[in-house]
Amino acid sequence: MPYTLTSGLPWEARFAPLRSCWVCGGTGLRPFHRFRLDYDVYTQQDPDLAAYTGETVRLVRCQACEFGQPDRLPTLPRFFDRMYDQRWSADWVEHEFEATYKDLIFRSILRQLDRRIASRPRRLLDVGTHAGRFMHMAQRAGWVTEGVELNPLAAACAARRTGAPVHQLNAAALAADRRRYAATTLIDVLEHIPRPVHLLTAMSLLLEPGGWVAVKVPCGPAQEWKERALAALSPGHAISLANNLVHVNHFSPRSLRLALEAGGFVNVTVATAPPELPNGGSRVKYGLSRALRLAVYGAGRLPGALHTPLALNLLAFAQVADRPCTDSNRGSTRA
Repeated sequence: MPYTLTSGLPWEARFAPLRSCWVCGGTGLRPFHRFRLDYDVYTQQDPDLAAYTGETVRLVRCQACEFGQPDRLPTLPRFFDRMYDQRWSADWVEHEFEATYKDLIFRSILRQLDRRIASRPRRLLDVGTHAGRFMHMAQRAGWVTEGVELNPLAAACAARRTGAPVHQLNAAALAADRRRYAATTLIDVLEHIPRPVHLLTAMSLLLEPGGWVAVKVPCGPAQEWKERALAALSPGHAISLANNLVHVNHFSPRSLRLALEAGGFVNVTVATAPPELPNGGSRVKYGLSRALRLAVYGAGRLPGALHTPLALNLLAFAQVADRPCTDSNRGSTRA
């Protein structure tokens, strides 16, 4: 008799193969990295999830558009919801609201959205808002904000610290509810969501006519180059490309543009994104780290550098394409 997980899933059916690119549909998928799953931390919390420990997954890259994705996905029901059901401490979440390490990214996004959207009042939806710091900074810049955050502890913190609505549901559900915004943001979110074009399509439906989306993600090819260079320089360094299926999408500049266009966006621009700037601890250590990151970022903004390993992160802006106004997509402006 085959082994069966407590959820009722037969063990031999625990994975489903992926044979085509999530962005362009291409079938020329070439492996470039293999990693071992390790979910031992969930042994008590979620034994079915922990049972995947020891299995291996390969990352494959589409030869047509350079997009990277897994070669197979677990079939365990709600796999990603269960994996992201992290039991953070309340103190850590509060610290994340106060932390400034992403402020350069946040300021850059708000500044560029401000150039694109002049109307007032301006409503912004931050998807994957975490503890709410970006929402807080957007409010100070004059935006009326809402957030989407599935983690209940983080959602509660974001709502309490900003006084704004934070929805614990997915973006597609908000789109179906006819909510519309001048801007939506996906900051370090899209790399975590399987089949990213589906989410981008939902984001386009959340926007008012002429609205904009901002997307910040790691650059897959550049991150791979960095990890392999570190492994070559330091034999003890283990190559990590956000293993454990934490990052299921590995975007190149080309594939990020194609994904946004497939999701219903036009006027797409893709550039090198600002880095996170760690702080705290040793002044010398963190000072050198910040200086190095800013230097690489500066070099990554030079003409032609977007397609080199210097562009470790990508920042895209895109405008929603005009759609015929029908009963199914006519938006309201209610909060």
